[in-house]
Amino acid sequence: MPISHDGFKADPDELRAGASGVLKCLNPAKGVDFGALNEDFDGSDQGEKVLADKFEAFCDTWEVAYLVLGDRAGDISDKLKSQADTYEQNEAHTGDYMKYINQHKNGSGL
Repeated sequence: MPISHDGFKADPDELRAGASGVLKCLNPAKGVDFGALNEDFDGSDQGEKVLADKFEAFCDTWEVAYLVLGDRAGDISDKLKSQADTYEQNEAHTGDYMKYINQHKNGSGL
Protein backbone atom coordinates (compact mmCIF):
# COMPACT_ATOMS: atom_id res chain seq x y z
CA MET A 1 0.00 0.00 0.00
CA PRO A 2 1.49 3.33 -1.01
CA ILE A 3 2.15 5.81 1.76
CA SER A 4 2.42 9.45 0.78
CA HIS A 5 4.89 11.80 2.38
CA ASP A 6 2.29 13.10 4.81
CA GLY A 7 1.54 9.57 6.05
CA PHE A 8 -1.79 9.21 4.23
CA LYS A 9 -2.36 5.62 3.19
CA ALA A 10 -4.42 4.65 0.18
CA ASP A 11 -4.67 1.45 -1.76
CA PRO A 12 -5.89 2.02 -5.32
CA ASP A 13 -7.04 -1.61 -5.47
CA GLU A 14 -9.25 -1.02 -2.43
CA LEU A 15 -10.73 2.05 -4.14
CA ARG A 16 -11.48 -0.05 -7.21
CA ALA A 17 -13.00 -2.78 -5.03
CA GLY A 18 -15.14 -0.12 -3.39
CA ALA A 19 -16.28 1.00 -6.82
CA SER A 20 -17.37 -2.56 -7.54
CA GLY A 21 -19.05 -2.81 -4.15
CA VAL A 22 -21.08 0.34 -4.80
CA LEU A 23 -22.59 -1.27 -7.89
CA LYS A 24 -23.45 -4.43 -5.94
CA CYS A 25 -26.08 -2.48 -3.99
CA LEU A 26 -28.25 -2.72 -7.10
CA ASN A 27 -28.12 -6.53 -7.31
CA PRO A 28 -31.20 -7.29 -5.15
CA ALA A 29 -33.44 -5.28 -7.49
CA LYS A 30 -31.69 -6.18 -10.74
CA GLY A 31 -34.19 -7.62 -13.20
CA VAL A 32 -37.25 -6.71 -11.16
CA ASP A 33 -39.99 -5.60 -13.50
CA PHE A 34 -42.05 -3.24 -11.38
CA GLY A 35 -44.57 -2.77 -14.17
CA ALA A 36 -45.17 -6.53 -14.35
CA LEU A 37 -45.55 -6.68 -10.59
CA ASN A 38 -48.27 -4.09 -10.81
CA GLU A 39 -50.00 -5.87 -13.69
CA ASP A 40 -49.93 -9.16 -11.77
CA PHE A 41 -51.48 -7.45 -8.77
CA ASP A 42 -54.07 -5.62 -10.84
CA GLY A 43 -55.30 -8.87 -12.38
CA SER A 44 -55.63 -10.66 -9.07
CA ASP A 45 -58.63 -10.93 -6.81
CA GLN A 46 -57.00 -8.27 -4.64
CA GLY A 47 -57.23 -5.78 -7.46
CA GLU A 48 -59.53 -3.46 -5.55
CA LYS A 49 -59.26 0.00 -7.11
CA VAL A 50 -57.86 2.04 -4.21
CA LEU A 51 -55.35 -0.62 -3.26
CA ALA A 52 -54.40 -1.18 -6.91
CA ASP A 53 -53.76 2.54 -7.41
CA LYS A 54 -51.58 2.67 -4.31
CA PHE A 55 -49.62 -0.38 -5.40
CA GLU A 56 -49.13 1.15 -8.85
CA ALA A 57 -47.77 4.34 -7.24
CA PHE A 58 -45.50 2.20 -5.07
CA CYS A 59 -44.12 0.34 -8.10
CA ASP A 60 -43.65 3.56 -10.05
CA THR A 61 -41.81 5.16 -7.15
CA TRP A 62 -39.49 2.22 -6.66
CA GLU A 63 -38.79 1.89 -10.36
CA VAL A 64 -37.71 5.55 -10.51
CA ALA A 65 -35.72 5.16 -7.29
CA TYR A 66 -33.90 2.14 -8.71
CA LEU A 67 -33.02 4.04 -11.88
CA VAL A 68 -31.78 7.07 -9.94
CA LEU A 69 -29.79 4.88 -7.57
CA GLY A 70 -28.29 3.07 -10.54
CA ASP A 71 -27.19 6.32 -12.15
CA ARG A 72 -25.67 7.61 -8.92
CA ALA A 73 -23.97 4.31 -8.12
CA GLY A 74 -22.46 4.28 -11.60
CA ASP A 75 -21.20 7.84 -11.16
CA ILE A 76 -19.69 7.05 -7.76
CA SER A 77 -18.09 3.89 -9.10
CA ASP A 78 -16.54 5.76 -12.01
CA LYS A 79 -15.22 8.47 -9.68
CA LEU A 80 -13.64 5.94 -7.33
CA LYS A 81 -11.90 4.22 -10.23
CA SER A 82 -10.69 7.59 -11.53
CA GLN A 83 -9.38 8.56 -8.09
CA ALA A 84 -7.50 5.26 -7.85
CA ASP A 85 -5.84 5.95 -11.21
CA THR A 86 -5.02 9.52 -10.22
CA TYR A 87 -3.61 8.40 -6.89
CA GLU A 88 -1.31 5.88 -8.61
CA GLN A 89 -0.14 8.49 -11.11
CA ASN A 90 0.52 11.07 -8.38
CA GLU A 91 2.40 8.55 -6.26
CA ALA A 92 4.59 7.63 -9.24
CA HIS A 93 5.33 11.29 -9.98
CA THR A 94 6.03 12.07 -6.33
CA GLY A 95 8.42 9.13 -6.12
CA ASP A 96 10.22 10.33 -9.27
CA TYR A 97 10.47 13.89 -7.89
CA MET A 98 11.83 12.67 -4.56
CA LYS A 99 14.47 10.56 -6.33
CA TYR A 100 15.46 13.57 -8.43
CA ILE A 101 15.71 15.82 -5.38
CA ASN A 102 17.72 13.27 -3.43
CA GLN A 103 20.12 12.75 -6.34
CA HIS A 104 20.68 16.46 -6.87
CA LYS A 105 20.51 17.98 -3.39
CA ASN A 106 24.21 17.42 -2.71
CA GLY A 107 26.34 19.76 -4.78
CA SER A 108 23.50 21.51 -6.57
CA GLY A 109 22.63 24.00 -3.88
CA LEU A 110 19.38 22.33 -2.85
